[in-house]
Amino acid sequence: MRWPWRKRETRDSGGDFTDAVVRLIEAQAAGKAADASSTAAVEAASGALSRAFASARVEGPPHVLEAVTPSVLAQVGRDLVRSGDSMHVIDVDRSGRVTLLPCSSWHFEGDAHPRTWTVRATYYGPSTSTTRHLPFSGVVFVTWGSTPGQPYVGIGPTSWAHTTARLQSETERSLADESAGPVAQLLAIPQDGGGGEEDPLALLKADLRTARGKALLVETTATGWGDGRSAAPQRDWHASRLGPAPPESMARVRTDAFNAVLAATGTPPSLFMDSDGTAQREAVRRWHLGTVLPLAGLLEAELTAKLEADVRLAFDSYPLDLAGRAQAFQKLVAGGVSVSEALATSGLLS
Repeated sequence: MRWPWRKRETRDSGGDFTDAVVRLIEAQAAGKAADASSTAAVEAASGALSRAFASARVEGPPHVLEAVTPSVLAQVGRDLVRSGDSMHVIDVDRSGRVTLLPCSSWHFEGDAHPRTWTVRATYYGPSTSTTRHLPFSGVVFVTWGSTPGQPYVGIGPTSWAHTTARLQSETERSLADESAGPVAQLLAIPQDGGGGEEDPLALLKADLRTARGKALLVETTATGWGDGRSAAPQRDWHASRLGPAPPESMARVRTDAFNAVLAATGTPPSLFMDSDGTAQREAVRRWHLGTVLPLAGLLEAELTAKLEADVRLAFDSYPLDLAGRAQAFQKLVAGGVSVSEALATSGLLS
């Protein structure tokens, strides 16, 4: 009799997950894994938000000013676009100095209320890594967005618009693969000696390899082989170029996908396109009001709650709408409003 607990263990799996992992490893080894975060559109958006956050003026108590540095703000801005969330551990040393340490990985536990959450956060140094178990009040955590089912997991714009991000990355990868192909000039010859010692073209091949824009004196085919134009098609007497030749449709798809990814990140595409000054100023104004300030407000609220102090991130918004203020002033004066009142109403004196 064979007891049930003595039966040989057998495991069965559909293999879908394993196959997916194997395919991903093979694609990465072959350099074919499309990664949306490696495209210029994502870097343009994340870099712009990072620099905008770094330019903010931090207002608050002294411990806030020493903790919330421009590098911390820049990292938060970059993380929000690239990964959708950003976490910093609030570290207090023996002297009471507060430092925000960026985390690379973390794991939450708890029920539906954030007050019950605990986090296992890991941050790295040059030679060591540290993992700490902390209450949710011990970390600064900001997300681009999340789902009701997982409010503790940040989802970035390239994840929400993953189809568009994939189109952009696949297009970039296709163009990169094509650009990485061989580049050469193909010359038609009557016969090839195969590179051996008796190869009559050995000297010519060596000269061509070292030419690099130099002028070479070579015999004509009529002199070298006794043949003329009548012995071969006309095309054989012209060098053929071998190299990248992407179609125009691919370039258009790349541009359209680039603009779509920027739009998904809340960045007006006209910020990075050849446009006139009016369009550039309007793009900066819309981006600042529609993306930078709302995200900065989320970060302000999180810093205020976790650092237990009133924190404000101030941006110099006056130059952004200077053209609009000037137009408003001009229309007010033209409508009969006094100059002093028009200046105050349009905000030019603020």
